[in-house]
Amino acid sequence: MPDARVRHAIYRTFSEGGIPRSEMLSHQLRMTLAEIRSAMERLHAAHAIVLDPSTREPWMALPFSSVPTLFAVEGAGRSWFANCAWDAFGIPNLVGVDAVISTTCQDCEAQIVYRVENETLVDAHGVVHFAVPAAKWWDDIGFT
Repeated sequence: MPDARVRHAIYRTFSEGGIPRSEMLSHQLRMTLAEIRSAMERLHAAHAIVLDPSTREPWMALPFSSVPTLFAVEGAGRSWFANCAWDAFGIPNLVGVDAVISTTCQDCEAQIVYRVENETLVDAHGVVHFAVPAAKWWDDIGFT
């Protein structure tokens, strides 16, 4: 049960536009820092979240990223970074907001902007390329 509480708090923090950190989660959940870190390690091992390899703090809780990426999502006065284009489309629906998704074409460096309104992608355009097959994503999730 503590793992579920920690995971829920991580997602709630991300959805509110924040970045979850161990000390903040410890205070918020009234759990020791050791309990928080142990829960996060178990969640990481289960592929429920991804911990930064050097700090062991939450790096990803799909579709959210705790570090800036090429995939920015803005809506309802909040902003998030997604791990990839696929994740960026999930954030507006997950948090229940209309949003603008922006990124840069990795081929020509042109800006790409999408809008999500009423849970619908408006003016869909473009192509998505997955360089790594989905079955291999967890081999190096930070790269994919």
